[in-house]
Amino acid sequence: MDELFEQFPDKETFDTYWKENYKPLCYEDVKEAFEEFVISVDKKIFDSDYEAGGCINKDDFAENLSQTAEFTFQDTLTEVFYEKNPDLYETAFALYEAAQMTGQGNKNVAQTFHEEYNRLYIEFLNEMFDNLF
Repeated sequence: MDELFEQFPDKETFDTYWKENYKPLCYEDVKEAFEEFVISVDKKIFDSDYEAGGCINKDDFAENLSQTAEFTFQDTLTEVFYEKNPDLYETAFALYEAAQMTGQGNKNVAQTFHEEYNRLYIEFLNEMFDNLF
């Protein structure tokens, strides 16, 4: 654990590692899995109250996904991210876990990873929405 923080003592060091190793993802990487899931559940991917209200729109649909849909989309993105960037993913995850275990939870050396993952998640959900709704 200490050796991991020695290798990546700060965000700048991790960011350099990120820039040298990151292989970008695009919607095409998750499209089939995202869209097949939505079609397989007859587009019933929202919390029941949100769906019953009949006002499904792009501005807030991502905040109203059912737990199953949210987990499915996140799992898919995680799998694809890992397939393209296994070492980068494992390093970022290990840094996060190490920070949590040592009480350095606010020392998010791998913040760039988390920001990119969250950005991709929203971007891909929006593309899926445009394609299916």
